[in-house]
Amino acid sequence: MFGILFVYCINEKVKMRAVGKTLSLLTLFVSIGKFLAERISKEQGVSPAEAENIVVDCIKDGIKTVVN
Repeated sequence: MFGILFVYCINEKVKMRAVGKTLSLLTLFVSIGKFLAERISKEQGVSPAEAENIVVDCIKDGIKTVVN
């Protein structure tokens, strides 16, 4: 089971390429989200649960921006 994400930013637009099965990529994505939540928790001094909510809210807002 493996997944690779290539993400790069050019002129304030993000491009992404993925290699692997969907479940593997989802597992990778969740791991990245958990890592980000842990960093936000430490840097901002908020609880881990609140940091997870921040990450989820950012993902939801980002999806709306990309789709529209």
